[in-house]
Amino acid sequence: MADLVRAIDLPLTIDFLAVSSYGNAQKTSGEVELIKDLRIPIAGRQVIVVEDIVDTGLTINYLLRMLEARQPASLKIAALLSKPSRRQIEVPIHYLGFEIEDAFVYGYGLDRGQLDRNLPFITSQA
Repeated sequence: MADLVRAIDLPLTIDFLAVSSYGNAQKTSGEVELIKDLRIPIAGRQVIVVEDIVDTGLTINYLLRMLEARQPASLKIAALLSKPSRRQIEVPIHYLGFEIEDAFVYGYGLDRGQLDRNLPFITSQA
């Protein structure tokens, strides 16, 4: 997200929310949990949700439904990675970095049991 924000030459604000369907596991539980909500109201605002990876689509679908109810002027999804072979629910990805095969990946912000987010590259676990 930091790289994306540096590339946007417009006034913007950033807020964070946290959801989880993995916990510390490497496979989704199928249930999405809101861990931290937004602090800034989004009604009438142009909103881009920045997601690390779109896998099953369950998390993004949950977020879209929750955030659309808050009536933003627009709501777009930006994702670094997408695994279309794992999709259970089709969701729009308006801005996509890379499409990848079904592998557990970590680094460059993606964690492996809350570790390795700080790696300057993305790698996969064999």
